[in-house]
Amino acid sequence: MFSIIKWLKILFYMFFYYITQKDIKNAAKLFAKKSINICKAQIASSQTSTNSKNFVIMATHKSYFDIFCIEYLFFNTHIIWFAKKELFHIPIFGHILKKTGALSIDRGSTIKSALALRKLLKERKDNVAFAIFPYGTRKHIKAFKSGGIYFAKKLKLPIIPVKIEGSENVMPPGKITIQENQKVKIKIYDKINPDLEVDKIESTLKKLI
Repeated sequence: MFSIIKWLKILFYMFFYYITQKDIKNAAKLFAKKSINICKAQIASSQTSTNSKNFVIMATHKSYFDIFCIEYLFFNTHIIWFAKKELFHIPIFGHILKKTGALSIDRGSTIKSALALRKLLKERKDNVAFAIFPYGTRKHIKAFKSGGIYFAKKLKLPIIPVKIEGSENVMPPGKITIQENQKVKIKIYDKINPDLEVDKIESTLKKLI
């Protein structure tokens, strides 16, 4: 019951900020900050200045809480998320996801995903970051997917590695449990030059995150 009440609060504020904020970026940041406060999580971060208008965030993914952490830490940056297409079919939530500029990725169709990326390349905007979880889903974190590296190289954008530890204690994957007063450690590393070879970039990312 305790966790359900907290989830209801999080859902309430998701709709509240979406309705009351004209700027969707501002709504996302306020929602992330509020969600962290609801969970009473302690965020300990170590980061460097990105010094880039556009970049690609590649982070570990062990919990839904990872999303709140990234939005919160990159507070002044509009983040465009890569999300599986099924999420866009969820009533209301899917609409909100589209409004944020999230990019739909069809894991079952390479052609559809390629077309989505092609459209994004044509509509590239300044002062935004793209967030990707290279290890895929929250439950299967062993298979590293290098698609994000090719994406960064195509747009010639630096990659910012982000390592998140402890988020799975706040929101355990596969459960509705929310645990209070958990410490989450986040390390934001120096950017990686997209001009490096793919193997070199992948090797570096695997060591860092």
